[in-house]
Amino acid sequence: MTVSNIFIIISAIVTALATFVTWINDFWINNNFLWESMYHLFFMQFFLYQFIHAWILHFIFNAIFIYIFWNWLEDIMWKTKYIIFFVFNTFFVWIALLFLTKENTVWISWFCMAILTYFTLELFTKKNPEYKWWVTAIIVNIIIWFYPWISLIGHLFWAVSWVVFFLFNKNKKTN
Repeated sequence: MTVSNIFIIISAIVTALATFVTWINDFWINNNFLWESMYHLFFMQFFLYQFIHAWILHFIFNAIFIYIFWNWLEDIMWKTKYIIFFVFNTFFVWIALLFLTKENTVWISWFCMAILTYFTLELFTKKNPEYKWWVTAIIVNIIIWFYPWISLIGHLFWAVSWVVFFLFNKNKKTN
């Protein structure tokens, strides 16, 4: 079983539980626990916010995207590097969301944006002309950011963190 498929299963369980156990939705990312000095809940939030979805279609669309692209990316990166990048990106966006937004937000869609960005950069690096279509998908995602209830900070920082991760690894290979 791939790490990506495990993430889908965890997301399904947490999202289903949040439907019936409504206090789980308190763990959408926000800075309330931090400012109220509830540090144990603050750290629990870091682990839960990654797997909560706003509604069932949100989960289904993200699960399909994860299944198709995350598994592909996991094959390219290998499991260890994939897990390192996942933790790096999760932490990077968590910090950005805590300090740059006051809204409650959930995570998984931004990771899809990060994968879309990495996938595009990978195609561009290999001089595959298909990257142009994926640039269009990124532009559509940028437009979506301005829709109410979609986090501009989350999507933007996932894309930025992926570019940083991609460039760091590219520079590491050339040295």
